[in-house]
Amino acid sequence: MRRWPFGALLTCLALLAGGAVACADEQPDSLLRELTATGTGREMYPSFDPGVHHYAVGCGEQGALTLSLSTADADTRVDVNEVEYTNSDAVVELTGLTADGDVVIELGDGERSATYTVHCLPDDFPTITTRKTEEASDFLILGNAGRDYIAIFDTNGVPRFHRGAERSTNFKYHPDGRYPYSFFLRLDRIPNFSDRNLMTKEAVVLGEDFSVRDVVQTVPPLTHTDHHDFIIKPNGNYVLLSYEPSRRDLSAVLDADGNPYSVSEGTEDSVIQEITPQGEQVFLWNSWDHLAVVEDCTQHYFPDDYAHANSLQAVDGDIIASFRGCSQVLRIDGVSGEIIWMLGKSNRSDADWIASGAPAPLKIVGDPHGEFCGQHSARLLPNGNLILFDNGDHCLEDPATGMTERANGTFSRVVEYSLDLETGQATFQRHHSLHGTFDRLAQRLGHVELMDNGNWLISWGDSPADPAPALHPDESITEVDPETGRELFSLVIADDDGNILTTRAFPLPPDALERRPAVP
Repeated sequence: MRRWPFGALLTCLALLAGGAVACADEQPDSLLRELTATGTGREMYPSFDPGVHHYAVGCGEQGALTLSLSTADADTRVDVNEVEYTNSDAVVELTGLTADGDVVIELGDGERSATYTVHCLPDDFPTITTRKTEEASDFLILGNAGRDYIAIFDTNGVPRFHRGAERSTNFKYHPDGRYPYSFFLRLDRIPNFSDRNLMTKEAVVLGEDFSVRDVVQTVPPLTHTDHHDFIIKPNGNYVLLSYEPSRRDLSAVLDADGNPYSVSEGTEDSVIQEITPQGEQVFLWNSWDHLAVVEDCTQHYFPDDYAHANSLQAVDGDIIASFRGCSQVLRIDGVSGEIIWMLGKSNRSDADWIASGAPAPLKIVGDPHGEFCGQHSARLLPNGNLILFDNGDHCLEDPATGMTERANGTFSRVVEYSLDLETGQATFQRHHSLHGTFDRLAQRLGHVELMDNGNWLISWGDSPADPAPALHPDESITEVDPETGRELFSLVIADDDGNILTTRAFPLPPDALERRPAVP
């Protein structure tokens, strides 16, 4: 977006009023005519354009960078990191830069001013590439850059902010929380009752200046903290997930050899816990007490991680929770823990659900693919509709036959339903697959966020199978106009070998970092 200084804008308006048309060709950001930055690693990107004010370049372990810049006018003042340079053509040698530092170039000619920033990247920072149309939104993208960095990118792929965070995951934006950011760090393996390597994590809570404000884990009686999702409430409370080690009677289910599981099978219940900032538990909900485990939850990591809760949303005091292992989404009363509604097919009859004290699942109507499977990121929209990332894998099985109604592992999509609790129906509204071809599969991960303009920001996940499906996702993030299905913007994060890396992306306003306070 072109930025017009106030004085230039008045001049432009005056010219227009007089019938002049030259104003359209004016370049208010033309104080800087040329800029190149040469470091010891990755080349500067994007290519210099006077209207683009942020660039990235590899500064390497040496922290050395050479700036070559040329101003449009000889009397333009140039400051680089608060050091003044008087030449209109200057070569600036910088040393001692940190791998996550910025080089700030400030220019002024008495009437106009402009600021350009070159962001240093470490040698092991992933490669970022973007593609955008003229209709692409102007916004920032928050997410992980590999497993060792958290970052906020612009639509040129420039990390406006990045920080090393080894073995981190799920860098998240909390627009309505007491604190705006969080991410998870992996800790240690904890004892459990199955052969799975169950690792516990901790949520690191960040303020607007990205300083650490809290470090959070579940509290007793729970022993495990999971990283799949985390809520920071406006009152400061935290809502966490746990895959809590348990022993359960699963003798009603047969294993692959046709033998029943034991009456004391090692499992991991999906547990939702809300705690105060002081660590006091105020809410606890366990999947074993509410889901039809033996009927609906045998097709994922059964028997250990049978429910696999993977997303949370707080809505009017309730919780929208996704259970990938059962291919079901629930709205849970945030006080009583009762199920308000459930979406997703079930092998349990409606009468049996009602007899259990829960409502019958909403019936999916009009979906050309009949159902969603193994989903992520279920979100209730402001209009009351539900949107989710449908992985298309781990579809509901009949535990007696192992058969599914929808074929597993063919494609992934984002799908939206309208919910009518009076009729008990969830009506298909629209969906989108990567490139609109319905042949790209993300077996795991995936996320979707509603942007302020109504577009969808989709994180495509990946397919870790060996060998991976031939048409697994070839983009990390895509902005889509859901009305037309047009893909407006895409971002790819890749490692040195060209492998596409995943993230869970959140859209931020374009000036989000400019509004934040300075680090104290």
